[in-house]
Amino acid sequence: MKFPIGIQTFEKLITGGYVYVDKTDLVYKLVSSGEYYFLSRPRRFGKSLLTTTLESYFLGKKELFKGLAIDSLEKDWIEYPVFHIDFSGGDYTKGAALQNRLESVLTQWELKYGKVESEKEIGDRFYGVISRAKEKTGRKVVVLVDEYDKPLTDTIGLVEIQDSNRAILQSIYGIFKRGDSLIKFTFLTGVTRYGKLGIFSAANNLEDISMNKNYVSICGISEEELHTYFDTEIKEFAVEENVSVEDMYGLLKKRYDGYHFSQKSIDIYNPFSLLNAIKTKSLSNYWFATGTPTYLAKILSKSDINIPDFENELMATEEMIAAFGNGETNTIAAFYQSGYLTIKDYRDGCYALGFPNEEVSEGLTRMLVPNYVASVTSDKKDLDLVKLRQLVMKDDVDAFMAQIQLIMSQIPFESNEVKLIEANFRNMLYLMIRSTGHKVSVEYPVLGGRIDVFFETDKCAYIIECKRDESAETALSQIDEKKYAKKISSPQKVVVKIGANFSTKEKNLTEWIVE
Repeated sequence: MKFPIGIQTFEKLITGGYVYVDKTDLVYKLVSSGEYYFLSRPRRFGKSLLTTTLESYFLGKKELFKGLAIDSLEKDWIEYPVFHIDFSGGDYTKGAALQNRLESVLTQWELKYGKVESEKEIGDRFYGVISRAKEKTGRKVVVLVDEYDKPLTDTIGLVEIQDSNRAILQSIYGIFKRGDSLIKFTFLTGVTRYGKLGIFSAANNLEDISMNKNYVSICGISEEELHTYFDTEIKEFAVEENVSVEDMYGLLKKRYDGYHFSQKSIDIYNPFSLLNAIKTKSLSNYWFATGTPTYLAKILSKSDINIPDFENELMATEEMIAAFGNGETNTIAAFYQSGYLTIKDYRDGCYALGFPNEEVSEGLTRMLVPNYVASVTSDKKDLDLVKLRQLVMKDDVDAFMAQIQLIMSQIPFESNEVKLIEANFRNMLYLMIRSTGHKVSVEYPVLGGRIDVFFETDKCAYIIECKRDESAETALSQIDEKKYAKKISSPQKVVVKIGANFSTKEKNLTEWIVE
């Protein structure tokens, strides 16, 4: 079996003999029931493949769809002029990058359909070229935009460039309304939904299917599809791992499944990680190896969000997770839309969000720490975390607390606001311990109180009480007064008490006492 890892073009996938999880029944439903669509999905979820599938369909390439579900559904196979814009791969942090990208695309289209010298602005040139395409072919045009949001997420924190990029994109997307009589079908896809930036104000006829129950499986792989397409390979994987086939399916589910995109959604697997795992027969964190978006660390550093809540349930309304905002105001939407949180439940008009699976819960913590620590080289960041992991595994308490202090000293806190300093300290303490491979509980409930931080190694159970601008002794005294050690159910482990103090002035862990 040839696995389509990294293959984002439908025609290349089909002609190359790669396995294709057939989504063409949903493609047919999409094209036959509407004209203007928007879809948000996390990175590496197959958005580009879906976009190029639509491209091949509208170009009338019937031979590529032989034997697929749409083959028996579509009868006409009409060829339309297709305008496909792909913003992936570019770096839009430089002022003219987006303008240059669109200039290049428009020039190619104008060579095919003609150019009018009086059309100077990007929006006018786009409108002009689709007008001439319709006139030349006698058919309405199809517009496909992949990674529409990259020029905006690239420029979070770069206000002037982002404002310029937004204005340029608005001139493009405004054509969807202005050129309605010229357009057969439009599909935009990306990671984020920029509801508050006015990016769609000029294109308010787009139907957002991101949370539509009918299209939850249009990207990604469902449990049924996993069994249908990969059962033989998973049986081989089970032999390799020396487990039963049932247990192998369970391991894959625990590590890569768990995404939900509507109130009542079937489980969806991360396709990139799942296919890599089946191909290599190794349960690794493949999605995270491709990089965590740097904008998440930027957003988090300016937010008082509590990352440990991701382990449990974070309640949010649909409005909170549907619109991203300006990149600094809606942390929950950023993490949900990027795939680091997913819907776990829906009740009382709100969504309960949490980590979708083990790959995300483990990988996010390991990836965010280096992104926080911006003042040292990448190798140094990694080595610092490796050393921390080794010290925690050895239960060398003073040494690993000193290592935490060292790593935290490298964090460029962007705010002097006490609330944000506290939130960043709490999040960093959680992330650093979580990155060592141990599950961490923050505000761990015990009879008569809550332990600030609790985690266990093979030999020890750690109780950490944190104070701000007080003393480590005060923190340790609280552990004793509340009798937390006696309330921990770890009879075969040594209970270690740590009182710690954090200084908002120094923005670091300043002292600790261990008993």
